[in-house]
This record gives sequence, structure tokens and C-alpha cells, in this order.
Amino acid sequence: MKLKYSHCSRAVLLSFLLADCGAALAATSGTHYSIGTEGVEAGTPPPPGMHYRMYNTWYDAGRLMDDNGDELTMDFNLEVYAQAHRFVNVTDTKIFGANWAYNLIVPVVKKEIAIGGAFDRSSDFEVADIVIEPLALFWYTPKFDAILALAAIAPTGSYSADEPESVGLGYWSGMVTAGGTYFFDEDRSWSFSTLSRTLFHGKQDETDVRPGMEFTLEGGVGKNMMLDDHWLIRPGINYAASWQISDDNHDGPGTVKDQRKRVYGVGAEVNLMYLPWLLQANLRYLNEFGAENTVEGDCITLTFTKSF
Repeated sequence: MKLKYSHCSRAVLLSFLLADCGAALAATSGTHYSIGTEGVEAGTPPPPGMHYRMYNTWYDAGRLMDDNGDELTMDFNLEVYAQAHRFVNVTDTKIFGANWAYNLIVPVVKKEIAIGGAFDRSSDFEVADIVIEPLALFWYTPKFDAILALAAIAPTGSYSADEPESVGLGYWSGMVTAGGTYFFDEDRSWSFSTLSRTLFHGKQDETDVRPGMEFTLEGGVGKNMMLDDHWLIRPGINYAASWQISDDNHDGPGTVKDQRKRVYGVGAEVNLMYLPWLLQANLRYLNEFGAENTVEGDCITLTFTKSF
């Protein structure tokens, strides 16, 4: 039988659970950029024109890791489904030899979380924190592509400090993206890519905690192969990593300011493109490991992209 708690009682119960597991599941334990979103050819921008991409991500984590990277001995499960709608316009305007682009990402998220058999909550399927990227610079050369971009992430999703199922994080973030893809041959078939994101955060509503800066890397190695005149397939191996690179500004509910998060991931993916329609689909799997002060799990991402 599931126990029912009043709002106040849940807050008290959660505070004890958070204290027991340290910073691993704190009010600031989420992130505005989850690793595994991109992989092979992550540093290759789309060509000039309009593009729409829909990300579908399923994340399942059953391990909660402490400051030493050891799993905490409590029943824990986190399940997230996120659907993000991305709209990109790559213009012909040149800045420093690059094409200027801008884009908007609107994520819709459902989150379910259970802790210790005493806390079991889920969110509605609702809009989370929106990404606005007004400045992106894309460079294209025969053997190397590059990206540099600036974005703001607005706290548009619902948030409450005592509700870990909140789809929003309750603070603004700035994000700097930089990276590229190198092609080993003139046909641009074999590639190696890496894409970095550096995130700077504002203070969180209710807790007044400013989370420390984050740095992520994503990319992969892949091979483009033509199946016939219409179909192109690209299998590959992807990797990802995320580090918190500065302390929180002070301790918060369930947080210790100098206990930083980190996690690594590796996986595989396949991309299939139907050239006459400029339509492609990508299926990616990522297994996380080496986590500290955060959750550790598995991620499956299915994306569909239509260019116009």
C-alpha cells in the first residue's frame, strides 16, 4: 500500500532522504544539458536553410552515486521521457567567414522518481526549460566543420524545491557551444567529432543556490556509406562526459557546495538518411559510468530531422 503525505510532510520526509544521500539527489542535481543528446558528427552543422529536429529521449537510472563514486544503499529509480522540438535557421549572412544561424529548442518532459519505497511521484507531460540560441556561427570546409554558439536557457518549466519530479530547474543558464568534426578522407566518409558545452548558472528560486559551472563533451567516430542513390547509412560509436567545474555558491537543501557532479558515457548509434526528402533518423544508445554526486543510468535517443 502506498502511503500518502501532506505537502508539508513530504517536504520533511524528502529533507531527511536528501540529507542521507548527500548531494547526489539535491535540489540542484539536475542539468540544463544532458549528455547523449548528440554523437557522431556532433560538430557538423546543418547547411544553409530551415531545419526541424525532434529529439525523443528515454532515460532510466537505478543508481545514485555519492562523492566517492560509490552507489548509495537505498532503493532508487528515475525514469524520464523528454521530447524536444528544435527549429534551426541557417542564414547566408557571413560573420568571420561563418554562416550565422539561430535556433530555438522547446522540450516537453515527463519525470517519474521513487526513493526508498517512501517517496513515489511523477510529473505531468509538460514544457520544461526552453533554450534560446540567437547566435551560432557555422564553418564549412572540405575536411573540417566547426561550430561556435551562445545560448540562454530560461526557467519556463514548473519548479519546486521539495518536488524532485519538477521538470524545470528554477534558474537561468547561459551556454557556450564549441566544437567540430574532422573528416579523414576527401569523400567525408570517416569522421571524428567532438562538441563541448560550457554552462553558467544563475541562482535557483527558493534555495538561493547558484549551481557550479558545468562542462560537457560529446562526439563519436562514424562511417558514411551509400546504400544506393537514395539512402545513406552511418553507423558509429559515440562518447560523452560531463563535469561540474566549479563549486556551488553555498550549501543548500541536500547539497554540499564543494561536492561536484561528474558522469561519463559510451555507446553506439546508427543514422539513416533518405536523400530525396532531406529526411533522416538517428537511433543512439548511451551507457553511463563513473558518476559522482549524481545518478547513473542508460539513455536511448531517437531523433528525426527534416531539412527544407
